[in-house]
Amino acid sequence: MDRKRRTVTLVVIFILAFNLNTYAGNTERLNENSTTTNKDNELSLTLEQAIEKGLENNPFIHKVKNAAELAALISQNAEGSKNAIYNGANELSNAQSDLSNGRATIYDSLDQLESAQAALDNGIAPQDIPIPNPATGEILLTIPKGQNIESFLEAYGLEGNTGAVIEQVQRTLDASKSQINGALETLDESTQKYISSKSKYDLAVQFAMTGVANKLSTSTISSLEPRPLADLMVEMTKVQDRITSYSVNIYKNQIALKIQNSYYEALKQEKLLEVKSKAMERGKLQYDYASYAYEVGAKSKDDEILAKTYYDGTCIAYDLQEKEYKNALTTLKKDLNMALDTPIKLVESDEEKTTTHLTLTQGINSGLRTRLEIKMAQAQVELYKDLRAAVESSGYKTSDNQYKEVELLLKKAEIELENTKLEVESGIRMSYETVSTMEKVAQTAKNLKIQAEENVEIAKLKYEVGFGASNALLKSLNLEDLSGTMVEVIAAEENLASMEEKIIETTNGYKLANVKYLNDIGILPYK
Repeated sequence: MDRKRRTVTLVVIFILAFNLNTYAGNTERLNENSTTTNKDNELSLTLEQAIEKGLENNPFIHKVKNAAELAALISQNAEGSKNAIYNGANELSNAQSDLSNGRATIYDSLDQLESAQAALDNGIAPQDIPIPNPATGEILLTIPKGQNIESFLEAYGLEGNTGAVIEQVQRTLDASKSQINGALETLDESTQKYISSKSKYDLAVQFAMTGVANKLSTSTISSLEPRPLADLMVEMTKVQDRITSYSVNIYKNQIALKIQNSYYEALKQEKLLEVKSKAMERGKLQYDYASYAYEVGAKSKDDEILAKTYYDGTCIAYDLQEKEYKNALTTLKKDLNMALDTPIKLVESDEEKTTTHLTLTQGINSGLRTRLEIKMAQAQVELYKDLRAAVESSGYKTSDNQYKEVELLLKKAEIELENTKLEVESGIRMSYETVSTMEKVAQTAKNLKIQAEENVEIAKLKYEVGFGASNALLKSLNLEDLSGTMVEVIAAEENLASMEEKIIETTNGYKLANVKYLNDIGILPYK
């Protein structure tokens, strides 16, 4: 009895002394295995700082912003193109009318001139011909239109002036003919300019129509009236501008979500590394205790070997976990688009909020209102309605294939919209269930850790005093006969380490699920 009492006393003294000195011995190996960085150059990053840095460095964001600026410019230019088409149509219509009227006037004058020439060639006055007094210039008489010039002059004894009168009239007709020929040349030049301008205009309209047909996937609608076409072009560019502008925020938040995933993964691996470190410390403590107890004859050699094996296993697990941690940091740096050799330190902010206060119904309504897929599908429906209006304004009837096609395209867009709504809602519902479940699991894991810690303390105490009594943990492992042994202590230690890892996994899973849920319901914190 005295020997047993002395042995227990030695064990208690050893435990008290060892608890004070163990950490110094354990940290030597931990320091050797930990990542060595220059603390002065180490970049500390909270989650928000990491996201801000990642968004600043991400080249895709700049590309999307450029696309948004380009869409805005195209939208502005579309109004000018619309006005050009409107004005061009008016100007071409007026020019065509002027050319038609001018051509009719010239050819009418030409017909009259040819008739006058024919009459003059037959000695007939093509028009009233005044005969002036050579001395005073006063009109002596007038040869009426249609009269034979020579006969009329002969009646007045002026038949000697017949040649001079005919020559005078011929000069007038020649001058008129010269003017008409000049007008014909001008008319031909104007016609060529009109044809050229109309050809360019038609090409511009056809180019616009081709663009509309390609973007709206039409096959039979190959032409629209210029004005409805111009209106449709403007609406299309406005929709494109609106969607592209909104997509900038969508892509920013998607990139932020990716960074959050990488950040939380790295943070998880860091915490798991801490768990492995604690497990290694506990393993070292147990091994040193078993070794010392063996030396004083309180425990068997088997206990020392078993404790050493467990401790070596925790060292291997630590090294493997350190590899996972370093790889997670490398992935995070890559997602932040920063130099991969930059030493960083993750700083978990106390202000991080992961709780979502929206109900499922509120979340679904938010997602159906703000998700990019919904906006794009709604835009397609709007555009096909605009196309239908353009088809109607272009004179197509409901029996025409063009009208039937636009009706089918509109119906297809409406079906796609409903299908997109269904996909979005189902995704939100599953995301909500994941968040709710992960929150419960995370809380349960915390409670299990408390129980695991108690089991470790009980197992250690039972082993130290050599008391054997079965418990739930041993029963679950079919180890009831090993109560009060090193096996029970190691089982309790492993169970505690497992619970600590489970807490980290579930807490991290809850954070990621919550972030994804916010993204799924269209809440965009980064704009």
